Amino acid sequence: MASAFIIFLVFVLFLLAITDLIVGVSNDAVNFLNSAIGSKVASFRTIIIIASLGVVLGAMFSSGIMEIARKGIFNPEHFTFEKLLLVFTAVMLTDIILLDVFNTLGLPTSTTVSIIFELLGAASVAGLLLSVEKGESLQEITKYINASGVTTIIGGIFLSIIIAFTLGVLVQYLSRLLFSFQYEQRLPAFGALFAGIGITVILHFLLIKGLKGTTLITAEAQIFIQHNTWRLLGAIFLATTTLCWVLQQWMRINPLKIVVLLGTFALAMAFAGNDLVNFIGVPITGFLAYTDWKVSGVASNAYYENYLAGNDVVVPWYMLLGAGIIMSLTLWFSSKARKVTETEVKLGSQHEGEERFQPNAVSRSIVKTSMLLGKTFRVILPANLLRYYDISFKKSKMRQATIVHDNPAFDLVRASINLVLASAIIALATSYKLPLSTTYVSFMVAMGSSLADKAWGRETAVYRVAGVLSVIGGWFITAVIAFGCAALFVFIMIKGGAIGTLLLIALTATYIVFSHWHFARKAKMHASDKTKIRMLDAGALDMLDTSRDITVGSLRDLSMLYRQLIASMCQYDEISAAKAYKDLLALNDYSFTMKATAIRSIRDTNTENQAVAQMLLYSTDLIDDNFKSLTVMGEEISHYIQNLHAPPAPSVVSQAEDLDIRMHAFIQTVANAIENEKFANTEMVKKARDDVRGFVNKQLDTTLRYIRNQQPETREAILHTTVLLQSRDMVAVCYRIYNLYRKLLANKSLQ
Repeated sequence: MASAFIIFLVFVLFLLAITDLIVGVSNDAVNFLNSAIGSKVASFRTIIIIASLGVVLGAMFSSGIMEIARKGIFNPEHFTFEKLLLVFTAVMLTDIILLDVFNTLGLPTSTTVSIIFELLGAASVAGLLLSVEKGESLQEITKYINASGVTTIIGGIFLSIIIAFTLGVLVQYLSRLLFSFQYEQRLPAFGALFAGIGITVILHFLLIKGLKGTTLITAEAQIFIQHNTWRLLGAIFLATTTLCWVLQQWMRINPLKIVVLLGTFALAMAFAGNDLVNFIGVPITGFLAYTDWKVSGVASNAYYENYLAGNDVVVPWYMLLGAGIIMSLTLWFSSKARKVTETEVKLGSQHEGEERFQPNAVSRSIVKTSMLLGKTFRVILPANLLRYYDISFKKSKMRQATIVHDNPAFDLVRASINLVLASAIIALATSYKLPLSTTYVSFMVAMGSSLADKAWGRETAVYRVAGVLSVIGGWFITAVIAFGCAALFVFIMIKGGAIGTLLLIALTATYIVFSHWHFARKAKMHASDKTKIRMLDAGALDMLDTSRDITVGSLRDLSMLYRQLIASMCQYDEISAAKAYKDLLALNDYSFTMKATAIRSIRDTNTENQAVAQMLLYSTDLIDDNFKSLTVMGEEISHYIQNLHAPPAPSVVSQAEDLDIRMHAFIQTVANAIENEKFANTEMVKKARDDVRGFVNKQLDTTLRYIRNQQPETREAILHTTVLLQSRDMVAVCYRIYNLYRKLLANKSLQ
């Protein structure tokens, strides 16, 4: 391999390191932002500032954790520098693509697991090819992989999952029994003590265990801390408990807010200290291998990496600081980070809302089994204990404690537990240089505390369990894809040489650019829908006007998509039909969400105006009916063209184009009347409806005679009748919407 190309690959590794920092933090930000954002302990800006400081400081603490990239997965002394450089490049390319895919889907995955299996896959294939080149026997192939190291790391990761979930359930259950959901009533008695314990745990693992091995304090200071740990902990507990009591009594500051904000800082710091190796460990190790090879004077395909096998990787402080700054900026500007955070917050939310995941047979079975176990325990446990449990977890108190003006997903008690437990487990692992998955730990603590908090009630359990299973399933998929993709990439690079390597680099760059463009476009559309839905939230100043505006917009969306579907059918355009149907499915999901939001708004709004409640209920239900009818029509048109059936007959095309003109005119007439509150000319609207309905009925009669006499293909007849029947249903629903608003908006006293 030419020296110039080697320098190019080292440069690419550093570019990939920066990109990997961005996509990695976008995925892992959920680990330390989830609790603070979910509980709305402070403004989003304040939370990000605190997390950013923790990330930068944690990055500075992370020196000396690069063993996983150096020799934790493979034995570098058996690889030539050339093969190792290609392994590192393949790993980084795979990691960027894999993490970005999960970010786009909004699913948290493990950067630790991805980097481990990427190194394992790439090193295995590179070692196999190197062994074949040297003519070694099959028994010698195993020498390239550090099997014991891989087993220990993977075992530690999955053991941490069990520990995190179990502690999350147990500690949250006990904490809720202590505080109940109306924790403010018991906060004066237990708040300062609870906060003191939480802060002490955080500081113990963060500053005492977390400082172990760092270069930021002297060896003498570390020895002093080690010999006086319990005295320091006692002093920290007394000082923090006293401070929290003073702040609570004299300044009316909720001590749990201090725990959550400090925990956010600590978990961000622990994340940076533990996970930084996943993002920059491979590139830095590659750079240090390059500097060692450069002074050797040996050819790149003949120089073996004994240097990496026998020397610690010491990362320069400026590289750590730069990595911390990049991660901090990502927190501020990454929309994908917010999407991943939103997924975990919703899975742990204390109240029902828009459920992203659909239930399946496994989630239903788990919930049924849990309900059966719950009934069994109620028979076994003492009545007094059950009575105290029911009081602490009373549903009315749960709602009162969690549904407030800005609707936090859960309260500060659970947020505190999530942060204290997760930061303690992660920081402890970091101090012993164990690369556990911060995602797994944080997610399982959050899910364990959600389970103990009865966040998964009968209204949400099957959806939440399905979501958790989807995320956990994604973790296993991460391992498989990481191993396979890295193995394939390194095979292409070794066999394809410079050309194969350049093609893979170009492919990755193209994918990243396209992914961010597509995500930004999709996020913009989603933000528009969320804005409409938020307009229906309890507390809106004028529900009637809001409902009217949403209805008008939905009618115009209906007309636009109807025209696109009819045009695609007439032109026999598969791409246009597929796009219109995809947009229609998104609007169908939006209409269902809007309907559910309207129900919650009726429930949570303290209004005595029956007309407003009726408007919200009836209008959203009718909009949902319209989109369902159009979805049936769109599915038939799209599948008809995709399955390569014969293009519609000219007579069918002519009828469809005429129908499209009439439908568009009628829907626009209804939308304009509702928007401008002009209902005096009802006869004109009725005439437009009768015109479309009469045309449809006439065409149905003609079609039936055509089917009897001409005996067309079955699929063509289904297509034609589906368009006519669903159009007639939409006309009827649109006229009902018009009458609904005519009756309610005509009386201004109802507004």
